Amino acid sequence: MNKLFRILSVITLLISFVSCGNKKESLETYQQALSYYEDGFNKIKTDNGVIHNDSLTDAFSKFIESLRLLEKLPEDMNNDEISLASKAYYQLSYILFHKMIPDTQIDALEMALYYQEMNIDTNMMATLCADLALIYPVMGDMESARYYIKLAEPYLDTTSDYLEPYLKIKSSLASIFYGEEEDDSFFRVEHERMAFKYRRGMDVRKDSVALGISMFDIPEYKLKAKPYLLKVFGIEKFPEISKCIVMDMLAEIYEEENNIDSMELCKKSYETYIKVEEKRFNDEHKLIGQYDTYKKDRDAKLEDMRQQKDKQKRISYSFVILVLVIFVAYMLIKTSKRHKKNITKQKDVTDNALRQHVYEIYLRQKDDVFQSILKEFNTFYPDAYNRFKDAFGNLTETEQKICLLSFLAFRVKEIAHILNLRENTVSKYRNSIIKKTEMKIEEIMRSFI
Repeated sequence: MNKLFRILSVITLLISFVSCGNKKESLETYQQALSYYEDGFNKIKTDNGVIHNDSLTDAFSKFIESLRLLEKLPEDMNNDEISLASKAYYQLSYILFHKMIPDTQIDALEMALYYQEMNIDTNMMATLCADLALIYPVMGDMESARYYIKLAEPYLDTTSDYLEPYLKIKSSLASIFYGEEEDDSFFRVEHERMAFKYRRGMDVRKDSVALGISMFDIPEYKLKAKPYLLKVFGIEKFPEISKCIVMDMLAEIYEEENNIDSMELCKKSYETYIKVEEKRFNDEHKLIGQYDTYKKDRDAKLEDMRQQKDKQKRISYSFVILVLVIFVAYMLIKTSKRHKKNITKQKDVTDNALRQHVYEIYLRQKDDVFQSILKEFNTFYPDAYNRFKDAFGNLTETEQKICLLSFLAFRVKEIAHILNLRENTVSKYRNSIIKKTEMKIEEIMRSFI
């Protein structure tokens, strides 16, 4: 028993050493992933608030490398790894948003939300739900947008704490009305949102330009969009590609107004737009390819990890079952031996008591010694002698008596005295018994008691 427990202790220690090694390796991997993340975060450079497109492309690969190190089966990731993975995906979605790649951005946001739901940070949850609610209308999926608006609601009870997500949710709601051509509801929500920001002293010029862009696509509001679009000239930190789009819209409005000079002035920006759009198109293919390649590699890696883990589980379960079977078998064998030992010990006590009694009969009784011995034997083992006689009917009565007396440990000389025979005669009978039964004489009676 002690030996078995020593073996199990050694196995437990070995498993503990392996576990400690895995924890150390996991910590080193996390530190490397964090380094990639911070490097990527620092690469997102701005010039007076305007983000450089090249820096976004460089940062994108850093966040991908961070995720390559972090992502494994969710149950094997700790809270720090889960939180960092969520942030890395969010940064990818941020870059994809600025590169105007909405479908891939949605995938990155949903992965960020997937990890965030394991390790909830309420502010981050609100932001992710709001971003998803804001991007789905662009894809024409109003049902999903409404789903994420509803999912974000529990985190928006205090708008002062979650101001940015709240405003994004309002924009999402306006986009839904815009996509469903409910123009009155669209303008109402947009004006409510802008008034909300204005009352808090927030800059609403970009919101005005965005409203003008939306108005431009509604035929009856096209010309009314002009004053909103013109606000672009008062905004220094305005994305170049968006500014080119606004200038193209203003050129079209000026053309309808027959204001040729203003139209030509606005159209000059179109060449810039073409260059920017070409650059964006190249970046789009590069980033989508990079993201899709990582996504494919990630899914293959996780599937391989899952299969390996399932295999390890089966091996572990088999090992545990084997140990339990060995332990149970060991306990059964030990219990059986102890039981047999107790039975043997008990029989030895009984047999010794019987032999003591019959030997006293032999010493003090002169007549009918065998009958007295048989009577005493029957008090200890009733009917045993009769069953023996039935089983060994090929033995003579004298041979049967010699078997009984031999079992009771009487020597040849004593048996001769009890049965009134010569010692040589008893020895001949014994030889005859052995030939007939092919057994030791002392053991013949054993099976009947």
